[in-house]
Amino acid sequence: MDSKNRTILHIAVLHRHASIFNLVHQIGHIKDVIVTFEDEDRNTILHLAAKLARRGQLELVSGAAFQMCVELVWFEKVKKIMLPAQIKSKNSKDMTAEELFSNEHEKLREDAESWMKKTAESCMLISTVIATGVFAAATTLPGGTDDTGKPNYLKKPSFLVFAISDTFAFISASTAILIFLSILVSRYREYDFYKSLPLKLIFGLITLFISITSMMVALSTSFFIIYYHGSMWIPSCITILSFLPILLYIRLQFKLFSDIIYSTYYWKTLSKLGKNMIYVLEK
Repeated sequence: MDSKNRTILHIAVLHRHASIFNLVHQIGHIKDVIVTFEDEDRNTILHLAAKLARRGQLELVSGAAFQMCVELVWFEKVKKIMLPAQIKSKNSKDMTAEELFSNEHEKLREDAESWMKKTAESCMLISTVIATGVFAAATTLPGGTDDTGKPNYLKKPSFLVFAISDTFAFISASTAILIFLSILVSRYREYDFYKSLPLKLIFGLITLFISITSMMVALSTSFFIIYYHGSMWIPSCITILSFLPILLYIRLQFKLFSDIIYSTYYWKTLSKLGKNMIYVLEK
């Protein structure tokens, strides 16, 4: 124990050092004794987990929403090893661990709410533009119609591809709008950032990606329908160029996807003893 009456487990929890935390967890009955220790301020291990991580540790994950998610993941992980009576115990400032967590993370929660709203608003705007565009394309069929209203190229495979891709683009864009709308109207409580909001965001981004891809496919096939009997190099070039926005989307959003998966699903690996975790001590 150090001068503040903290054991190695207390220090590991405070600095988010999961490799040590899991190692102590494997010791067995000694762990059940250590978790009952309190420091000089009557802080339990759960109180130390409720403290806000250092700035350098938080910045290992980009986006305030995912930083909040990771903090909640660590807090819940530590809570699982606590005795039921200790979870509600108060420190010298007459605060439970949950009250301390709320107090320490209030600013981060506000930043996470602001970041999530701005992201959802931007993505919702893009989804709306896509839905409007593909709906207009569906009502003005490429190649036109005959006197009876039947599409001129109805029996061509390219027209079938256009119809399917345009429908997929509209449905996925509309789904993305609803998902991002549900994010905007969320109550943004602390535990909404634990799983609910990150999951909604990742599903929204996936449906947005599907709508962009389907829209590009519909655009390419419409050029093939129009220029099939003319210059084939025009639709060929358009098809090649249409993949650029898709590749660009993947490249630009890869970091965001990795942060979402890292902060949302990494908690599953925490329960596997011996796994390294979220944060490491800075040298």
